[in-house]
Amino acid sequence: MKKDPLKPTTLKDVAKAAQVDISTVSRVLQNKGRVGDETRQRILDTVKRLGYQANPAARALKTSKSSTILMVVPQIENPIFASTIISAEIEARRIGYTLVVAYDGGGMGSDIIRDISRSNLIEGVIIASFDDDDQLRQTLASTDRPHVIINRVLPGDQNCIAIDTYEATRIGVQHLIDLGHRRIGHLAGRLGRFNGEMRRRGWADSMKSAGIEPESCLVAEAAYEPDMVPNAVDALLSADVTAIHAATLLTSAAAIARLHAVGKRIPDDVSVVTLHDDLLARVVFPQISTVELPADEMGKKAVQRLRSLIEGETDAFEGPLLLAPGSLIQRSSTIELNS
Repeated sequence: MKKDPLKPTTLKDVAKAAQVDISTVSRVLQNKGRVGDETRQRILDTVKRLGYQANPAARALKTSKSSTILMVVPQIENPIFASTIISAEIEARRIGYTLVVAYDGGGMGSDIIRDISRSNLIEGVIIASFDDDDQLRQTLASTDRPHVIINRVLPGDQNCIAIDTYEATRIGVQHLIDLGHRRIGHLAGRLGRFNGEMRRRGWADSMKSAGIEPESCLVAEAAYEPDMVPNAVDALLSADVTAIHAATLLTSAAAIARLHAVGKRIPDDVSVVTLHDDLLARVVFPQISTVELPADEMGKKAVQRLRSLIEGETDAFEGPLLLAPGSLIQRSSTIELNS
């Protein structure tokens, strides 16, 4: 008897087509237990061919668990969070979980987590936050669910996954130094916070290594907010910079817009380099030189670690994870000084 094309493919259908037990299919889809490489690939090929998709609602009725993960982010428009959300959603779906994304634009993380947890059976929380350490701890205290913090390291919390933006900044600033620049401004994130300080120190240490004094007038804080960029860029221009290192891709695009507005040629008058490669870096004029950041890996690993916490499998990792940056991609926003 042929399968009804209008009925969704079930786990039983996959197991029958792949000639294995249902439990074997379940282990492969949840990436748990040992399954031979040939069998694993046959199951994955069958899943793709039959178009099988896990049914979280059915699982919730059967197990009293929703297999739902909540992700809270402070900026939806920030490309690094967009990349992280996409990869996290793909990984969550792959292992049979549903990802729900909530926007925390004003330090309301505690309320958001409480409200969503009340109305949905949330298994765990992935959170990115611009709040200070104490506020973030208060937010985490609002739930008894397992959590993973992304894009920063919270002292004393072992469940953190971040990117080494200190090293990424050093790579970007060194690129400007190699091009002959000495008056290099840093368009900073939120100073006094994890990423803001990581990037400021990366800029300062690169300058010192090249024998350049990292003067305070060469740092202007924009706090990841495009609206704050024009005043910050004007301050850096007053310090006679020939190049700007921007803490984020979003603020680098805003910086280029401001430089155009005040009649500066890029890169002839001012070179610009930033962090994270995304579509935005390629559609502005000029295209932006940047250092690759593994945002997709951060999202994927956050889901994997949270699932381990949810299911009590904590032996697979130890402490915070700091992901290494990728390579510098040079585009037309940077040029050799006086070339």
